[in-house]
Amino acid sequence: MSGFFEFIPTGFHQVETVLVIEPQHKSIRCSSVEISGSAIRQRDGDRSVLIVPREQIQLIKLAYDTSAKNPFCQYFLGFTLFSLGLIGLIATFIASLGGVSLIKMGSGDLGLPLIPIALWFMIGIGFWLLIGIFRARYHLLIATEQGLRKIFFEQSIDIKEIQQFIRKAHLNFGYEIDTSILEKLKVSSLGSK
Repeated sequence: MSGFFEFIPTGFHQVETVLVIEPQHKSIRCSSVEISGSAIRQRDGDRSVLIVPREQIQLIKLAYDTSAKNPFCQYFLGFTLFSLGLIGLIATFIASLGGVSLIKMGSGDLGLPLIPIALWFMIGIGFWLLIGIFRARYHLLIATEQGLRKIFFEQSIDIKEIQQFIRKAHLNFGYEIDTSILEKLKVSSLGSK
């Protein structure tokens, strides 16, 4: 039995040492996606946002679609805010003379168009939510026993870098990633020009 002795306040105890052999590369990273022999991670800087252990992975597929977690809810909320804000803004300007609310101050009155500001804010947020639905980006769609997980690449990443990354993940860790979407998008491989 190999090991060393460690002093603990109650006396000396033998602690067993374990030799761990790591692969040549502990992990590889492309954009915000990190793959190791034990898991696939979504990273935000140095922090792991989502971790999918290798034991749970049933299928991995490269996909290209919206980054919205709940596109229907996002569409409904965005459309509602945009529509109500626009209708309210039009009604405010038709019904009143600008919808100015007066704030009393010691030296005089200050007129602020509070209602139009709030309505423009609603329109802006609604428009931003609607645009977010149609912004697509590449991600790894991972099927697990608990359901589907999406691990997103950054929006500015080049498809050639993703192809290299997938190839390295296969060579270093043995991950099989379905890249059939590249054929549909007619993306040429790195070897051909």
